[in-house]
Amino acid sequence: MLSGTCSERIVTVVLALTLAMLSSLPACAATTTEKTSAPAATQPAMAGEPTGTAASQPAEPATQEARAAVAPAAPAAMKVLKAQEQAGAKYATVRADIEMTVLLPALGDSEQRTGWVAYQRGSQKEPEKIRVHFETLKLGSGPNTRQREDYAFDGQWAVEAKHSVKQLTRWQVAAEGERVQAMRIGKGAFPPLPFGQKADEVLEYYDVTLCPAAEGDPAACDHLELISHRDRRRELDFVHLNMWVSRDTGLPVKVVGTDKDKNIKTVVLKNTQTNVKFAADTFDLQPGFGWTVNTQPLSERAKHLEPQ
Repeated sequence: MLSGTCSERIVTVVLALTLAMLSSLPACAATTTEKTSAPAATQPAMAGEPTGTAASQPAEPATQEARAAVAPAAPAAMKVLKAQEQAGAKYATVRADIEMTVLLPALGDSEQRTGWVAYQRGSQKEPEKIRVHFETLKLGSGPNTRQREDYAFDGQWAVEAKHSVKQLTRWQVAAEGERVQAMRIGKGAFPPLPFGQKADEVLEYYDVTLCPAAEGDPAACDHLELISHRDRRRELDFVHLNMWVSRDTGLPVKVVGTDKDKNIKTVVLKNTQTNVKFAADTFDLQPGFGWTVNTQPLSERAKHLEPQ
């Protein structure tokens, strides 16, 4: 796993592209999976279990009894998951402007950022890559200020660049020539991306429902809700995910997630472009003049993990 600071920040960032679904509504349809969780009496609630609407004060997910009372919509929900799976094969690259809001209920605080995100699908020759650039920051009710920060993963290194303090930090995630599934659901340090995620694998970790359209939803989108299986939550960062998926592209337009600490992260993607050609250095973050560089290779990270 990545260093705590970098991992948590990148998790927040990559949520922009995470599998998620729309906010929970009373009339949500039945789950797409036939997997039955153990009775609640034998499965104590995990810390951070969502208790409200993901959009702001996430509403408590519908009970199994309530779900069973409505007509199942498994084929319709599965269709959306399949569209996302197909998008992973269809688009080699994706670029979008990003607006991210993080609500921290425990601290009574919030954070808003704007920027852009770039994603490159993996191939036999190249690993999956992602870059997120933030340009502005607004803390709580304070002013909107320019604060440039970059986060990237090139298949081997996770890199964080903070322009305001001229500091670049690099964490090695994979050995030279090694392939890791860092962006695969339940497999790596990053939350799952909607590109190339297999629908059947998603259902191994989440109950998925298709919800009816509601006022204020993004246009021409399907609304899905994902609630993590109790027995898989330790493997996930987000226990409750909501996403609006474009019917035209199969890509997310808005994502809302509640993590284990009940923090709520909302990401809106705009001006999405597919199969764009990126500059050669898009995923290669380098320090500027006078920058401080901190590098943590696998060998050094292993030392920190060894028992004392």
